[in-house]
Amino acid sequence: MEDNIQSCSAILNVVSENKDINSIVKEHERRSSLSNSNYTFDNSMVQSPSLESFSTIPDSEIISDLNSDDVDLCVKVDNPQKYLDTLETYITFRITTKATRSDFLENEYVVRRRYSDFAWLRQKLVECHPFCIIPPLPGKHSLIGQLDRYSKEFILSRTKLLHIFMSRVTGHEILNSNEHYKMFITANQMDFSTHRKHNSPKSNPTVKLYPFNNSNPSREPSHLVIRNQQLEFEKTKDYLDVLSDKLMAVEKISSRINKERHDYVTKLNELYPAFAAWATIEPQIVGLLQNISTATEKNAWALGSMISNYGKSMADPIKEFLLYIDVVKEALQRREICQQNYEESFQELIKKRTEKDQLLANHYSQKAGAFSVWKQPTSDEKLEKLGAHIPQLVKKVESHQDVLECANESLKSDLQKWNIEKQHCLKKILLDFANKQIEYYEKTVSTWENVTNELTTQNSRKTISPSK
Repeated sequence: MEDNIQSCSAILNVVSENKDINSIVKEHERRSSLSNSNYTFDNSMVQSPSLESFSTIPDSEIISDLNSDDVDLCVKVDNPQKYLDTLETYITFRITTKATRSDFLENEYVVRRRYSDFAWLRQKLVECHPFCIIPPLPGKHSLIGQLDRYSKEFILSRTKLLHIFMSRVTGHEILNSNEHYKMFITANQMDFSTHRKHNSPKSNPTVKLYPFNNSNPSREPSHLVIRNQQLEFEKTKDYLDVLSDKLMAVEKISSRINKERHDYVTKLNELYPAFAAWATIEPQIVGLLQNISTATEKNAWALGSMISNYGKSMADPIKEFLLYIDVVKEALQRREICQQNYEESFQELIKKRTEKDQLLANHYSQKAGAFSVWKQPTSDEKLEKLGAHIPQLVKKVESHQDVLECANESLKSDLQKWNIEKQHCLKKILLDFANKQIEYYEKTVSTWENVTNELTTQNSRKTISPSK
């Protein structure tokens, strides 16, 4: 992630400093879009005064991935473009797919998709694979940030997160075989629009998968009553709650520290001009005062640089990972709904069987005792209905049990992979944050060491001078 951010910054610096390179990049992207017959827009303008075409993920990443033996599918999201349509303005993202799998007709596909297309894909993946951990999408812009949703910084951040989303889906052996996913990364715009139109997301896929609880489709997962809780999933839920709280606390505290540092930078920016002005009226210590002024200015610049990188290095990665934790919780909740469906159907089966046994017992006792001409037909009718209903319940219980077992196995497998990715992501976030602090303090120490060295040199000269 840090490499991607550095690549983005380097590209932006080159584009802003060299107009000739900028024109070459624009011409290359224009020709690429014209040669790409997979995507066309009618009544649209690929023209943006606030957003230029640029790549955010180096091509070397895809090439290196494809050269490895265990990677047969790689997807890259980059090159955001702003489209000015008659009724709306929107951003599209280029998706480049390199495949060596036999189920792909070509080795490379290039398409363009909007954010709403990514949202459609994720919803379809949830519908088709409710017990898989479906990676999160970057959140929509807030109402406050709506006016700035076409800024380069926002679009770059969204592009990077969409690339992470696609990379996670592509790396999942079940999700990357989904028919909707294949259409998303390979189909031209017309075919994809037709496919999306005929496969609109359901409003509540969980209810459709488990019709036993249609009587109460609005039931919230938090209100589920599970009799036989599985200890492994309960521990996971508790751990996710604790992890979320810890990460939110870290982000909150670090954000407060960052704000305090911002105020400190403001004071430093007021301080170094004061030392510079003082140096003009103190000829005897002018060198020392100028060195202090320079050191203070460098410290202010180093601290300001660290503050400006706080979002990329700490806040944004933590918020993105909190979204990842939320989708894991959602998968666990879907499994709980499935388990409750199984338990309710099983309890109903037991209830009906008990009712049947009681009716049979009463039936035999009535035969052994006095004959009742009025109660006998009613008992027989109930037994007949139960005899027809119980086999249906048995099938329903077996069906729910099969789904629950599949859910357990799927979630256990995904949780193992998620734990590995969690360790990698959190380690990278914390290491990046720590490295930024170390880099800042190293710069600070270096600047003040220059001041003390100069002061030591001056004192040595004064000590040697009287002896002469």
